[in-house]
Amino acid sequence: MSSESFNSFIFDSSRILNTTMNCGDDPDLDLDSEPSSTHYSTCTVQQSRSSRQTTSLEERPPRAGPYAKAVIDWKKHTFQIAGATQRIEQLRKKRAAFSSSRYWSWFPEEEYRVKFGAEMENTWSVYSYDGSVLATFNSNVRLFRDKMPILQLSPNVTDDHERQFLILILLYSETKRLEGIRQRPMSIVADITARRR
Repeated sequence: MSSESFNSFIFDSSRILNTTMNCGDDPDLDLDSEPSSTHYSTCTVQQSRSSRQTTSLEERPPRAGPYAKAVIDWKKHTFQIAGATQRIEQLRKKRAAFSSSRYWSWFPEEEYRVKFGAEMENTWSVYSYDGSVLATFNSNVRLFRDKMPILQLSPNVTDDHERQFLILILLYSETKRLEGIRQRPMSIVADITARRR
């Protein structure tokens, strides 16, 4: 994938559910410099310190109209785009028992394969039905490094609602991946404790 042809969005915080995503389309962009213009922001409503209610994705500056926002409802397990709401379990499928790929579909004519690649510097990739890369997301979360997360979208993704759907998929997938990592040590401790009884 040639990143020069993709539109890059640099997050201004590692907290991807409460941040601004700045456009950095210049292929010579110095990622340590200030991003050029703002394109999206995410805002999460918390029920409590450890419980999320909703995450909204909004274009910046805000577009006029009732469907400018896309929403992940963490409690109801839904995505909302253009005023339509669908349950995540209806949008996401796993085809093979040992496959790390997930298949997402909002639009009847379009299905996306989403895969996390630890071998590709911990990058999420979204592929179209023909195998071409439509989007990537790298959280860049590493110890002692201050690089911000980067999302890249293919210029072939021209529909606003498709763009929103792809961004929601990546935000949801990375959030669930990080939750799984955080819960793993607790499940290991629970297993050891249960075995001692």
